[in-house]
Amino acid sequence: MENKFDMPIGLSFQLGLNEKALSIYAKMDEEEKKQVVEAARNVSSKAEMQQLVTDLEHNFL
Repeated sequence: MENKFDMPIGLSFQLGLNEKALSIYAKMDEEEKKQVVEAARNVSSKAEMQQLVTDLEHNFL
């Protein structure tokens, strides 16, 4: 069971598949990470989660 501080499993999985996005996430400050996690909590499909991680990669370079 997730608590409010845990990263959603789908986000964790997708970041694990995308080395660039994972690197970008790791360099974010706590507030930025919180925003990404909150966005991931509102995702309702695998495709949306993949898009969130892809957007992370492209929008933070």
